[in-house]
Amino acid sequence: MVSVEHRLTRVRGLDPRAVDLVVAGCLAVLAVAMFSVTRHPLPAALFGALGATAVAIRRWAPVLSIGVLAVSSVLIAVTDPGTSQATQAIVATLCFYTLGCRAGRGIGQLVDVALLALAVVVVAVSPPRSAIGVTVSWIGFVLLPYLAGRTVASRRALTAELKANAEGARREQEARARSAAAEERTRIARELHDVIAHSLSVMVIQTVAAREVATTDPSSARTALGTVQLAGREALLEMRQMIGVLRHGDVELAGSAAPGLDQLDLLAQRARMSGLPVKLAVNGRRRALPEALDLVAFRVVQEALTNSIKHAGPARATVTVTFREDRLELDICDNGCGASREPPGEAGGGHGLIGMRERLALFDGELFTGPQLGGGFRVYACLPVVAAA
Repeated sequence: MVSVEHRLTRVRGLDPRAVDLVVAGCLAVLAVAMFSVTRHPLPAALFGALGATAVAIRRWAPVLSIGVLAVSSVLIAVTDPGTSQATQAIVATLCFYTLGCRAGRGIGQLVDVALLALAVVVVAVSPPRSAIGVTVSWIGFVLLPYLAGRTVASRRALTAELKANAEGARREQEARARSAAAEERTRIARELHDVIAHSLSVMVIQTVAAREVATTDPSSARTALGTVQLAGREALLEMRQMIGVLRHGDVELAGSAAPGLDQLDLLAQRARMSGLPVKLAVNGRRRALPEALDLVAFRVVQEALTNSIKHAGPARATVTVTFREDRLELDICDNGCGASREPPGEAGGGHGLIGMRERLALFDGELFTGPQLGGGFRVYACLPVVAAA
C-alpha cells in the first residue's frame, strides 16, 4: 500500500493530500461494504468510515489521525465484537508510517512512544485477542510501518544534509574562484600599469624632445622618434603577450611571457634613449630566481627608472643588483633635482610605489624610498630569496 501510494503521488504531479482523500474514500467504501454484513451493520459501518477518514488527515495531523483511528477501532470492537477490522489495519499501516516519517525529537519522541503503547491496547481489544495474534498484528501493522517511516525520514534528512553540504562547497568554490579571479585581475592591472606607465613616459618625453629640435636638429629628432617607435612596439608586444595569456588561460605561458632581471640591459638602454644615463652593476654570484620573484625585481627597477625619467629632470641614475645567499637587493639612485620629488603613489596620488610595496609584500620583501642627502632620490628593495623559493 505504501509503495502504491508513493507511486500515485508521482503520477502527473498529483498532490499527496489529494491522493490521501482518494485512498480514504476508497477505504471508507470498503469498510461500509465489509461491515454491512455484520450483526450491527450501521454503527460498525459508520465507525469504519470514521477510521478511514484518518488517512485524509494523516499528513498535516499524524497524531490526531492515530487518535481517530484508535477511537473508531475501539468503538467497532465494543459495538460488534469479533468483527474483522481489515480496513482499520490498512489505515494503521498508513498512519503509523506517516508518524515515523515525521521523525519527532524530544517531546515528539515521547508522543510517538505513547502512541505505540496505545496501539498495543487497541490491538488487544480487537480480534484476534490471543497474545501471539496481538503481537503479530502490532508488529506488522504498527511497529514495522513506524520504523519504515523513521528510516525514510533519516534518509531524507541525510540527503538534505548532503545537498546542503554540496551547495555550501559549491558556493565556497565559487567564492574562491571569484577571489582568485579578482587577484588575477589585480595582478594584470599592475602589469599593465607598469608597461603603460614606463612606455608612455618614454614616448612622451622623446616626443617632446623631437618636437623641440625638429627644425634645428632633424637628426636628433629622428633619433627621438625612433626611441618612441621602439618603446611603443615593445609595449604592444608585452601587452599582446599578457592578453594572450588571458585568452588561453595558460599559467606557464604567463611565466614565459614575463620579463626578468635578464632584461635589465634592455631596460637601461631604453632609459638612456629617453635621456636618462643609467649605470648598471650586478654584484655577487648571479643565479636563477623563481619566475614570480624575477618579475617583481624587474618591475621594481622599471618603476624606479620610470619615476626618475618623469620627475628627476636632467640627471643620471645607477642600478645596483646584489645577489646574496639569502636575499636579493635592488638599489636604484638618481642625482636629479626635479621640481617635484614626492614619491608617486604617496603624495602624488599615483600607484607606482604602492604597487611596489604590494608586490614586495607577497614575498616578505621590504622597500625603502626617499631623497638622498647629497641630492637625488633612492629606491632600495630587499627580497628574501629562500622564502620565495
